[in-house]
Amino acid sequence: MATVLDWRGSDDPSDYVHQAVEALTQGRLVLIPTETCYIGIASALRESAVQSLSELCGSDRVPLCILPRSPEESLDFVPNLSPGALRLAQKIWPGPLVIQHANGSMASTIHCLSNQTRSFVATADRQVRLWQPGNEILGYISRLFSGPIVGGLPMRSKGVMTEVTGMVQEENMLIIDTGSIDGLGAPTVVSIDGNRGRILDSGVLVLEQLQALSQLLILMVCTGNTCRSPMAAALMRKKIADRFGGEGDSVPISVASAGISASPGDPASTGARNAIRSYGMSLDRHQSTQIHSYMVDQADLVLVMGHRHRNVLCSQWPEYSDKIFLLAGDDSEISDPFGGPIEVYQHCAKQLDRHTSSWVERLDPSSVIRWES
Repeated sequence: MATVLDWRGSDDPSDYVHQAVEALTQGRLVLIPTETCYIGIASALRESAVQSLSELCGSDRVPLCILPRSPEESLDFVPNLSPGALRLAQKIWPGPLVIQHANGSMASTIHCLSNQTRSFVATADRQVRLWQPGNEILGYISRLFSGPIVGGLPMRSKGVMTEVTGMVQEENMLIIDTGSIDGLGAPTVVSIDGNRGRILDSGVLVLEQLQALSQLLILMVCTGNTCRSPMAAALMRKKIADRFGGEGDSVPISVASAGISASPGDPASTGARNAIRSYGMSLDRHQSTQIHSYMVDQADLVLVMGHRHRNVLCSQWPEYSDKIFLLAGDDSEISDPFGGPIEVYQHCAKQLDRHTSSWVERLDPSSVIRWES
C-alpha cells in the first residue's frame, strides 16, 4: 500500500514536504498535484526509481521529463537551449508546458547521470524534455531536495490523473493528496528547434496561445497614457512593420502602452492625436490603461519616458528592473507635452520618432519561435 498524506487535513504541511524529500532520497516514487493533474516524480540519482517511474508512466519510447527549479536552471541540463525556448519557459513556467529540445552539449548535467537513467530521460537522438509544473508543493520539495528530479504522467487511467484513488494500492510510493483536481487536461508538449516550434502532444495550451506568448512584447510607459506612450507605441509599431516586412500577425513583435497614473479608458489627448497624424498614424481609438504587474511580467522590454517612471516601476517590481529602460538612450527624458500647444506635442513627437528608431534597429526577431500549424 502507498503512504497517503492528506494535505488538506494536515496541521503541519511542512512535515509532509520533508517526508516527500526523504522518500525521494530513499528511492521511492512520490505522487504530487500540479495545476491540471497529478504527476509522479523520482530522484534522477536513483536508477531503480527512475525505471519504476518510467514503467508507471508507460514511457518506454517517450522520455521522462527533467523538472528544473526554474527556467534558468534548464541551461544546466540543456546548455544549448535556444533563446526562444528559454523566453517561452520564462513566460509560462511554472505551468502546463513541456519543452522537448536537442541536447548536444557534453557540458550538460545529464551526463553526470548513469547510462540507464539517461536512457529514460533522453531519446536516441538526444532529445530531452523539460518541465516546471505549477504547484507550490513541488516548489517546496525542489528547494529542499538537492539532486535533479524527473517526472511523468501516470498512465493507469484514461486521460490524465485528477485524483489519487487509483494509486493507493501502489507499493513503495508516497502520495500527497490534495483532493480532486479540476484540471483542464494534460500539459502541452512542444518540440523547439532553433526558432521553429511544433506541438507534439496537444494539451492545455493551444497553438494560438503559444503564438501569442512567443511574441516579443514591448511596453511603452508614461504617466497618464494619453500623450507620450501612445505616440511612442504607434511610431514603434509602424517602424517594426516597415523594417521586418510584414503586417499584423506576420510580425512576431507587438507593442502596447500604459501609464503609472492612468485613468482607464481615457482617450488620447487632442494634441497627441494631431501630432501623430503627420506621421500617417491615428490615435482616435486609443484608450488609456493603468499599468499592472502582469503587463510588466509579460513584457520583454519596457521603455519609459522619464527617470521617475523607471524609479516607480523598479521600486514596485524590482525583479523586472533588468528589462526597464529609458526610451531616450542618452539618459535624457522625453518632455511631457500635456496641456501645451500643438508645437509642444510636435516637439515631443520628434523626440519619440528619433529614439524609437534607435530601439527598432536593436530588435532581433530571429529568436522568436515560429510555430508550425
